[in-house]
Amino acid sequence: DDAPNYLWFSSQNIIYGASGVTRFELPEDGSCAGLSSALFINPLLTIMPGTADEDTTFMDPRPLSQSPAFTNVDTVPVDGFFEEVDFKGAFGEFLWISDWTYLADNNIIPSGTASESETFCGDITSSRTWESDVTLSCQVFVQAGVTLTIAEGVTIYSYLDDGEGRAPALVVLPGAFIEAVGTSENPITFTTATTAAAPDRGLWGGLIIMGNAPVIGGTDDVEGIEDQTYGGAAATESSGRLSYVRVWHGGSVIGEDNEINGITLAGVGSGTTVDHIEVAFNLDDGVELFGGTVNLKYVSVLFCGDDAIDTDLGYQGMIQFAYVMIGQDGHHGTEMDSKIDDQPRSFPQLYSATFVGHLGGSPDSASSDDQIAAMLRLREGTGGEFGNLIITNVNSDAVGVYQDDCGSETRTQDLASVGGSRPDYLWFSSQNIVSGPGASFSLESGCDGIADVIEIDPALRLMPTDADYDSENIDPTTPAFFDAAQLVPSPAYSNVDAFPEDDFYEAVPYKGAFGDDASTLWIADWSWLAEEGVLAEIAPPPVPPTSSKKKKSSGIDEAVFWAIIAILIFVFLFACLLGYTVYGYKNKYERLFHNQNEVSIPPGANGKGQDTNIELVGGSNV
Repeated sequence: DDAPNYLWFSSQNIIYGASGVTRFELPEDGSCAGLSSALFINPLLTIMPGTADEDTTFMDPRPLSQSPAFTNVDTVPVDGFFEEVDFKGAFGEFLWISDWTYLADNNIIPSGTASESETFCGDITSSRTWESDVTLSCQVFVQAGVTLTIAEGVTIYSYLDDGEGRAPALVVLPGAFIEAVGTSENPITFTTATTAAAPDRGLWGGLIIMGNAPVIGGTDDVEGIEDQTYGGAAATESSGRLSYVRVWHGGSVIGEDNEINGITLAGVGSGTTVDHIEVAFNLDDGVELFGGTVNLKYVSVLFCGDDAIDTDLGYQGMIQFAYVMIGQDGHHGTEMDSKIDDQPRSFPQLYSATFVGHLGGSPDSASSDDQIAAMLRLREGTGGEFGNLIITNVNSDAVGVYQDDCGSETRTQDLASVGGSRPDYLWFSSQNIVSGPGASFSLESGCDGIADVIEIDPALRLMPTDADYDSENIDPTTPAFFDAAQLVPSPAYSNVDAFPEDDFYEAVPYKGAFGDDASTLWIADWSWLAEEGVLAEIAPPPVPPTSSKKKKSSGIDEAVFWAIIAILIFVFLFACLLGYTVYGYKNKYERLFHNQNEVSIPPGANGKGQDTNIELVGGSNV
């Protein structure tokens, strides 16, 4: 009844700061007496640095569940304006400043979606299952003997910083297990808790799995993780399974030359199953393997700041079906190291891989540890086998393969000549395809032995020379033949190397990560490229006409056949397309193919496409 002639300040309000802070400063003459009591207690906000300012890396102003902000809450006035809540301060569980404020736009606070999930921090000391979305607010360690199961479709969000300068990450320690098995319809996703979008990188840590398999030196530690080592003698050990797992926007910088990789497999044994994994927009390397013997199948790495696939410290495993897009700001498609002649020598066996560069790319990326422009870098005495590869869009300032710091390993293109000497040889098939204006090889002194590849355009169906995250459409599949009679095979289906005699490998009749039809496009449905609409949808072939169809005035039956033509494509077909309908993709790009080729289009054919042109160059005929 005395309003507005009073000032009430609740004694349950929380005032907290540095030790000895003055809660109330009142005039000595007593003219403002009456305010003298408040709670001096830590409100336990999730993440709030004592130096919070506009340049703070990350914060979350919501109180933790054990915060005193949830006790002794004052009742609000009886008025339709006020909302009765069970917390003190501006926030409870709902972070209403997400998604639309300055802090959200600059990735300083969690997104609205992430803020709705359970927040988790600390060690996992007993087996548990995450059946719904989780947000990591610190580095989470799965302890030895414990299994963490993640249900299909679950998203694991992660803060950028834990408030003490460490990047939150999920770390599976040696002897622990992870069972993260998604599906193409419901993949498991690890990503930033902010409102990031492509091409944002470095907005949280990453996924780290550590095991007891052999590594050079016996044991070692992982970048960004303190007081934890990996390595041992358990070559066949299992650390669990990853399947249909996506890791996006990671690689937070811990310190100078110290960033966390997207997926780190450190000393992981061959009993671990890893298939259908993807790393996109990581600031540092995409997938890094430090020693160990784990095998990988169906690996997608997109637009990372440094190396897409990195092997080191004696990694000896098999990799099949790898797809890498480097983009303008990326670096190497692979960086495969050993330690000169130390044992175990690194021996990756990489088959069926496609590496796509960018003709305007530069090695001066945010996380590059060298300025060498090369699609593949092999160094420090690594051994291995590299067969059925497609390396395309090698720009004029780069090379397809760069090799340096070689050891005593045999470097050869005759696999039969090195039988029995594994791991002390490096075989690089002369049937691998390298395409682009840049040179195929650059070999430093002492690294002779590999010099031949097939220098021909691999004829990916739709791949711009400036392929990047903002490309309108791509289609990395390859046609099996250039003619309807199937007499002229495409380069990807010619001279295919035999696969090693191991049940791990699938013997396919093509080079590269994908074949002729949609069934081989294993990134469909679940990759970032598919989710963002960058991956072109391949229409099934039209139904051929029946014999009762009326003839055109030319006297030639109208036939239909799907032949996907990209925008401003330079005609390169070796045989005629007799009486078929020609389809075109929507977006425009330039493509350089070989000259002196011919395509014939008879009367009655129908051209269908938006913004589509066929340009003849170099003596081609139509």
